[in-house]
Amino acid sequence: MRAGDAVKAARATGGARAISFPVISRLSAFRPARAVQRLPARSEACPLSLRDLVATAAELGLVLPFVRAPSAAVARGALVAAKALGSALGLSLPRGGRADRWFVEVTGAADELAAGLPLVLAGEVAVAGDGALDVERAVSECWALVDAGLTHVSLDGTAVAPPERGRVLAEVAAPAVERGLGVDWILPFEDASGAASRAIAGLEALARHGFRPDLATVRCPAPKDEGAARAQADGLARLALALRGTPIMRRGPVAPALLAALQGSPVRVCEDGGAAAAPASGARGEGAPLPETGEEAERREARAYAETTDLVEGLGASGSAGALAAGLLRRLGERAR
Repeated sequence: MRAGDAVKAARATGGARAISFPVISRLSAFRPARAVQRLPARSEACPLSLRDLVATAAELGLVLPFVRAPSAAVARGALVAAKALGSALGLSLPRGGRADRWFVEVTGAADELAAGLPLVLAGEVAVAGDGALDVERAVSECWALVDAGLTHVSLDGTAVAPPERGRVLAEVAAPAVERGLGVDWILPFEDASGAASRAIAGLEALARHGFRPDLATVRCPAPKDEGAARAQADGLARLALALRGTPIMRRGPVAPALLAALQGSPVRVCEDGGAAAAPASGARGEGAPLPETGEEAERREARAYAETTDLVEGLGASGSAGALAAGLLRRLGERAR
């Protein structure tokens, strides 16, 4: 079946409602409170905190796929692919997008096409510096993502002077932490290729200010060949070991050899590097609104379906939705005893 036909078929059959997910349907209890408040009554979209999912993914040795989705069309294609493969999915809103409108569009698509499927909705805050106005602006951006209903926040503090980074990022992260959302801390690539000591020092600085991120995220370049892919995966694995329990998320362009190398590694999340949204990029800018009608939207959906399918299969994440759901519910039962 062609990618475009698969999206149309999912709509015709009611998306995930055509498949029985008795375990997954019980995950609604894990949805963050603000996300529930923002969802329409009886919505079966299942946005979850990555904080909840990543611990279970570590127990199961899974790598969770993330897709950069600047538009609802990209989200729809990705959701249909994830549903077809039974995979949990993360969708990330590029910086500059309208988080409140994006949440409504994406969760509406999830309710229609992938009801009950474990889903993470992520946004990013970049802190421009350690000045009072810079910090205030970043805190406001974080609050906007939290209030919109997003379930995960990425923090980029590379522009903040190292002596102030722990204090500033702890302050910016506070709205998300208070609401039980997942938070990751973005590192430059050199920290994955021999400078783990700086990453450890950074985590210790965050901890001194009462903040421990759920993941450390590394922006990586595209691997040039299979050897480079294996070397990059090995570097990320060494960083994960050095960080002693802080899971790793990889961002940046991917390749089949890299995805294969990440299977079984300590890396817990891998983003598609914008591959699913590639036709929608260009002069508009990363977070600019995109037209959502006609053939262009169908082409974006089809591209996102194909790229997400490759990502999920390449990471070995097919079937992860049911496995994660069962793991989460088991952990909940163990805590209740």
